[in-house]
Amino acid sequence: MIKEVVIEVDLVSLEKRIQITGNICFTIDYHHYFPEQDWSDFVVIILSWWIKSCKGIIISEIGRTYNFDFIDGSLIVIAKKISSDIAELSFYENNSSKVLFKAECSINQLRDSLLSTSKKVLRAIDREKWQDDDSEELKDLVNSLDKYPF
Repeated sequence: MIKEVVIEVDLVSLEKRIQITGNICFTIDYHHYFPEQDWSDFVVIILSWWIKSCKGIIISEIGRTYNFDFIDGSLIVIAKKISSDIAELSFYENNSSKVLFKAECSINQLRDSLLSTSKKVLRAIDREKWQDDDSEELKDLVNSLDKYPF
């Protein structure tokens, strides 16, 4: 069964020290969060990684997997392309080989959520004048994914 999978960033939680941090998570069917709703991490770096993985899923052959990593290496989402437009997401925690749960989702919907969230983060960065090399890379990746045909 296809699930609604959304990438969420709490814009109010964004702050810049050395890196831009904030709360970021996957939301599955509007109520299941991974790793948790208030997970704080390096938002700009993670979104850049995830865009690269999303592009990989879009162009790869069926059966190929891509990681959607967090900075904390013990948390990972592995996306496996199971058809031309569906990916199976497996959610792992604490370096365990045991899957906490799985969700099948539309690759296009995952792409759209990733783009929408990344654009909101970039607008917040512009408002705060927090531009740096990482945010410029994210901007380039967003433009690339936005123009990339699905």
